[in-house]
Amino acid sequence: MKELNVVKKLELKLLHNKEEEVRKGISMLNNRYTLGKKVGEGGLSEVYEAKDIYSQYFEDDRSLVIKIPSHEIAGKKDIAAFVYSEYSLLNSLHHENIVKAVDFGIDDKTNIAYLVMQKLEGELLVNVSLHKINKQMKRNLANSLYKALLHMHSRGIVHADINPTNIMISPEGNAQLFDFGISQNIGSKKRFNLAYKKVNAYNPIYTAPEVFEGKPPSRKTDLFSLACVLFELYANELPFETSSLELLEMPLSKKQLSKLPWIQRSWFKKALSYDPETRPKKIPFCIRFQSYLKRCV
Repeated sequence: MKELNVVKKLELKLLHNKEEEVRKGISMLNNRYTLGKKVGEGGLSEVYEAKDIYSQYFEDDRSLVIKIPSHEIAGKKDIAAFVYSEYSLLNSLHHENIVKAVDFGIDDKTNIAYLVMQKLEGELLVNVSLHKINKQMKRNLANSLYKALLHMHSRGIVHADINPTNIMISPEGNAQLFDFGISQNIGSKKRFNLAYKKVNAYNPIYTAPEVFEGKPPSRKTDLFSLACVLFELYANELPFETSSLELLEMPLSKKQLSKLPWIQRSWFKKALSYDPETRPKKIPFCIRFQSYLKRCV
């Protein structure tokens, strides 16, 4: 039995090495897109700078990136359909605060599925010191994220992974949301469910607790995630230490809520509650613009 396990491990290692060599040899996809340096990676994907030789020929030198599946999921069944799912969702969204999809394809030589997108300019929210973000920029970020959320949800799409690593701050100071790799159309019968423990698809702090308990992402899980981002933005600290599952034992404390203006505390307490049914359905004006109104509804 042990010998069989050793053989299996060796086979997997050889397969992984072969895939690695294939990826190292990739410089062009379908004789059209040339790959540049790697600009991002995660549990599900790798992202590279790219150029479209067709666009260059017609002097349309737009900045692009190409996203391909990571090693962890490259061998999974229907991976091309998984990549196409992200392209399809993005292609149905047209909003200034959401990354734009450009193309989808499967490389003829390597059989690697890929997604072509616009290259976002700016700085990732996760890399910015919160103390350096002034009040006006916080308002811009909160409102632009809210508008992106409204646009997605009006089309039945949930992002499922809203967190600072997937938010770009544009040179103008607005937020642009990207990485729709695990997003879903809640009205569609076709859904791709990737186990968190296998591929680390979800961020433990910003993801709603019910998702870790096996429930599918929803509008309310997106609202929870955005509330986490806004809490961190306004209070300069995370609402949880390691995971949103901490809410199971203890809700947000008065000490944590005291870091926020008093008029916002009730909304954040509800938005970051363990029970999704108690969460509000919208983000009021006083949260998006940090306005000191008599009521926050």
